[in-house]
Amino acid sequence: MSTRRRGANTTATASSGGSGKKRARSKLNINLSSHGGQYEDLDDDDDNNTPTLHDEELDSDDNADDDLDNDMEDDEEDSEEDEETVDAKRLRLARNYLTKMKAQQSSSSSDEEDDDSDNSDDDTNEEDKLGKRIAKERLKKSGLLQLQIATSIQSSIQTLRSSIAKDIGIDAASQAWLGGGTTSTSNTNTQQQQQDEIYSKNWLNHKYITYHRGHDLSPTSVALSSNGHVAYSGSKDGSLLMWNVVNGGRKLNTILPVVKGGNSEGNNSDRNTREILSIATSDDDRYLAVGGRDNCVRIFDIRTLGKNTNTTNGTTPITTLSGHKKAVTSLSFRSRTLDLYSGSEDRCIRRYDLNALTYVETLYGHQSSIIDIDCALKNRPVSIAQDRTVRLWKVEEDSHLVYRPGGDVSSAECVCAIQDGWFITGHDDGRLALWKEEKKRPVGEVVVAAHGYANGNRGVSRSVMCCDGLKLSDVLATGSNDGYLRLWKVNTSGDKNEAGISPLESVPIHGHINSIAMGPEGKFCVAAVGQEPRLGRWDRVPRAKNRFAIIKLNADGEE
Repeated sequence: MSTRRRGANTTATASSGGSGKKRARSKLNINLSSHGGQYEDLDDDDDNNTPTLHDEELDSDDNADDDLDNDMEDDEEDSEEDEETVDAKRLRLARNYLTKMKAQQSSSSSDEEDDDSDNSDDDTNEEDKLGKRIAKERLKKSGLLQLQIATSIQSSIQTLRSSIAKDIGIDAASQAWLGGGTTSTSNTNTQQQQQDEIYSKNWLNHKYITYHRGHDLSPTSVALSSNGHVAYSGSKDGSLLMWNVVNGGRKLNTILPVVKGGNSEGNNSDRNTREILSIATSDDDRYLAVGGRDNCVRIFDIRTLGKNTNTTNGTTPITTLSGHKKAVTSLSFRSRTLDLYSGSEDRCIRRYDLNALTYVETLYGHQSSIIDIDCALKNRPVSIAQDRTVRLWKVEEDSHLVYRPGGDVSSAECVCAIQDGWFITGHDDGRLALWKEEKKRPVGEVVVAAHGYANGNRGVSRSVMCCDGLKLSDVLATGSNDGYLRLWKVNTSGDKNEAGISPLESVPIHGHINSIAMGPEGKFCVAAVGQEPRLGRWDRVPRAKNRFAIIKLNADGEE
């Protein structure tokens, strides 16, 4: 407009100064009394000049100003988006997430708030609850959330026992932990055995325990899928079965059929070499590993097992990993990985990478047959052998630690890595011990005769044949041939005086419990129950049945 051009020319003239003498700075006089107006330049040396307004010379365009403002705002937003760094974006998303969490927290706790409480205390409590909830969700996503479910399982089993005791009209439920046969009088023993039988049958009648047929000889091992919907069981007869746990234990598929009698010469060598001694499943439900007396580790693809309808010849493994010179007695997947460890009677531990389905390395150190092996999240498997040592292998550092239970303690029969740095061993003499990686001796009190004695208090203590604990929890289950599945509470507290194992509850199971697998959140467990122990035939429970068992433990798992 003309007024703006006049101002521009005046400024140019002042800056040029043709006579070489610096011209005095002009003043800008603006009158905003009306919506429109004109500004003029005034010289400092001209005192008589007065500002004049020419409203008619200045046109006001409101739409143009609005467009200009909008364009400037868009430019600012674009510049902000362009200038937002990765850290700024993370901070913005975190603030949005916290805002949503606070909204959910305030809506859930609005009914419980007290009107008379202090606002500062409320803000502090909300921040504490919010922080705990965020930490809990982070641990849950990373698979490191610890479950405290021992108390819930105990109350659930006590409820089941009280309902059974009401139905049978006797106090057998209160004697369940004794296991029967603990007194010296024969009449009392007979009466106790009769009560135990009635008590056990009522667990079956109420369907708290279900047994399922499928194996001719004693089952030796069981495994569960990550969600607990599907279970697998192997037996001495060479059969490998797939079960649907959700629908009452219905058999889904026969992965490997029963190996019938011997060859033409009449011996059973073929049948003995097909004995399945251990099975394991990966956490992503991709692979099933099977080991036995054929000295091999067979790998099956779980995703194709349910599609096979041929029950005569079974399913062909996707690969067979050979290398062991004797029977494969134990298998374990490292948690949340496809690293597989196998222990054998040839005193060696072999490591496999199932991402490439290849052998990686061999771990040497044990001086006798390896019985069991387990591994948590860290790459540090724990193994036991008949040389009366427990060894923790630092695979990445190419070294291992040796733990010796003591001179009067026999060799271990089972091991369970309940979490990183903590593991539990069950021994031939019935002892149950909790170990910490940094300690050379068991932590807390060692449980003596965990499954009682064979012939009363003066008899020989029964061995702990198998154990399994729900990873990152405080619950452990052990099995023997005393007629009961024992549940224990494991305390891994940082206080040395509090850490240890304490008895929790028991569930009647008749026969040799050769393997246990805990279900998600401890709601149930599955077990391999048979007449004979897993690795031999030196003992026999005559009235036991070779069955796959499902045991109800807890209806409501708590975190």
